[in-house]
Amino acid sequence: MVQSINKNADECLIFFNPMSSDSRFWTTNIPKDLLERFEVIFYEYPGYNRPFIKLENFKELAQYIDKEVLENIHKPIHLVGYSYGGLLVQHLLNLNRQNIKSAVLIACANRILARDKELLSVLKKVSDVDMYLFCRVLSLFSHGYEDFNKNPLIGLQKFSNLKLSIPDKVPIIQQMNHIIRTARIEIRKQPTRTMLIYGSEDRMIDMDTLDSLHEYLENLSFKKLIGEAHIIDPTKMFHHIHQFLKTEEYAI
Repeated sequence: MVQSINKNADECLIFFNPMSSDSRFWTTNIPKDLLERFEVIFYEYPGYNRPFIKLENFKELAQYIDKEVLENIHKPIHLVGYSYGGLLVQHLLNLNRQNIKSAVLIACANRILARDKELLSVLKKVSDVDMYLFCRVLSLFSHGYEDFNKNPLIGLQKFSNLKLSIPDKVPIIQQMNHIIRTARIEIRKQPTRTMLIYGSEDRMIDMDTLDSLHEYLENLSFKKLIGEAHIIDPTKMFHHIHQFLKTEEYAI
């Protein structure tokens, strides 16, 4: 499903959600000026507010999105992907679409460590037992301590949102399998202007990740947000997305 806003804009901004989230992850907090400047597309994954389609891995998903969305856009494109969505954006960069102008990767690496695969394997088992428990455990690993101290019902809210967007666990299982089947993403070496936004407390990001991404992305900048975990405060996140898209020289 493709939600498009402001279709007559000169450039297109496409958002790809984290795992187990639909487009409300973005629409709740997106600044008005981004909606006015760009044609904005909020992409819904198969099974989220739309029929489920079986896709074995990120490569198949990227090819599906290329045919469904990208090949129909003939203006400059900016890609934004969060976590699972960031892994997907890296695969989209490998499609060699000449009109992809920039990319924002958020809370993601280009390799999946054994620790993270083990966590996903546990989450798959938990989802077999109880989706509410799955949401609570996932939230514990994704959010920082301060988030839970402010709002101990994060897991319940996650579960409530999921119930509105998916009929069962199948779309989430597919997403977890995509990640588990990924070892390392070999991004085609390219000059695409790219920024990685990540929290200092995000266990998925380390110096090896930053060095590895630099091997492939020649025009890469970083925004490290002190005190943020895997799920970043949306106000801070959108501030840096906005600045990156507004200013060609925006980098550390």
